[in-house]
Amino acid sequence: MNPLEVLSKFAAETTFETLPSEVVARAKWVLRDTIAVILGGMAEPENRALADYAAAEYPGQAMIIGHGGRVKPGWAALVHGTAGTTLEMDEGHAFARGHAAIHAATPALALAQSGKALITAFVIGYEVAARAGIATRLRKEVHPFGAWGVLGAAAVGAYFKKLTMLQVKEALEVAASYAIIPSFNTAYQGANVRNTYAGVVNELGLRAVEFYMRGFRGERGGVETAFGHILGDAFNPDVLSDELGQRYEIMRGYFKPYSGCRYSHAAIDAVLYLLREEEIQAEQIQRIDVATYAAAAHLSDPAPTTPLGGRFSVPYIVAAVLTLGSAGPEAFTPDALNDPRILSLAARVNVSENPEYTAMTPAKRPARVRVYFADGATREAAVMGSKGDPDQPMTPNELEAKFYHLSGRLMSRERAAWVWDALEQLETLDDLSEFFSTLGQHKGGGTIH
Repeated sequence: MNPLEVLSKFAAETTFETLPSEVVARAKWVLRDTIAVILGGMAEPENRALADYAAAEYPGQAMIIGHGGRVKPGWAALVHGTAGTTLEMDEGHAFARGHAAIHAATPALALAQSGKALITAFVIGYEVAARAGIATRLRKEVHPFGAWGVLGAAAVGAYFKKLTMLQVKEALEVAASYAIIPSFNTAYQGANVRNTYAGVVNELGLRAVEFYMRGFRGERGGVETAFGHILGDAFNPDVLSDELGQRYEIMRGYFKPYSGCRYSHAAIDAVLYLLREEEIQAEQIQRIDVATYAAAAHLSDPAPTTPLGGRFSVPYIVAAVLTLGSAGPEAFTPDALNDPRILSLAARVNVSENPEYTAMTPAKRPARVRVYFADGATREAAVMGSKGDPDQPMTPNELEAKFYHLSGRLMSRERAAWVWDALEQLETLDDLSEFFSTLGQHKGGGTIH
């Protein structure tokens, strides 16, 4: 069998009983985190408007988290994929250079009726998406959210349709044609159409399975064509099957403690380190130099005008952390984006590439922050990675605090605690009706300022 066939066999034959216990445990943590970022993102007005539209135009059985409307599964995956990426806090995978969880969790949440099925489908979708991401070297202009994640969503759809190995392979070949043209410039410019990329390809991945079952077939070798020649410069198919079933990619993912592009997180950690050492008065700062790896050095706009633009601006984020002491969602509200203190300081932040740091990626994503003061003094901190990476993981308490902070934007503490506990024993839930009903309840809505 070729590597895609081996991966398809894994997707077709994996059951809950074949999953290692540590993979099940990790999957539940990632599901908690993903549900939290969806709830947090659903508080944003454009996402609530999207949910209202979906519920009115595409009614169905799948619950919209934090909203209460019920829609067709594909639209649930679309709305949740959009909401889950809005705050830039969803789980990611450094070696895939993207985010596998949002492409696997949201279609699984839309289709699962039992806890075991939810976990199994999620792990399968994550494995397919992450391995496709690792195999792909995307062109620098392409944003990963609209690319290889479509395969993860299709793998989830195939699981629920009980497709055979050959059928999964052929469905993935159909799905490869449905990757979109996701420009990374949208993120740099702060154009929030970028937030819809993951949701759109999640819906398209599920649609690919439905089309396949009705007789449509894709290009033979279409996965490599799409991701190795059109959206990417190269594709290594051997990655699809390398240590498959022994090394689960979900175990190598990272969690995000901050509401910004992952490329900015090392700089955030360095600034927070300096703040823990000694208080810094922003008005005493002459300038700040940030040296980091190439991808992060591109995030250099000192005056972003939208929340997404702020999340993709190292100067803004560094200034916001020094001013507010936080890089949470509250640092990217309209008030914060127009705060003259933050903007004045951001204008004094210079970002540059350190080629030695670039050479360390993706295993390490370093940054060095050097602060120059008006009196001639300097302070400096360098970090080799980011909080949440496998080698410096967020603690269970930190992940729980993140869950309650984000879910609290729409859900009462009592209901959030019920969901948290339900996810701990997810594999024992044979019927997820009450689980989804609780997730659909909310306490109002609106954006937090």
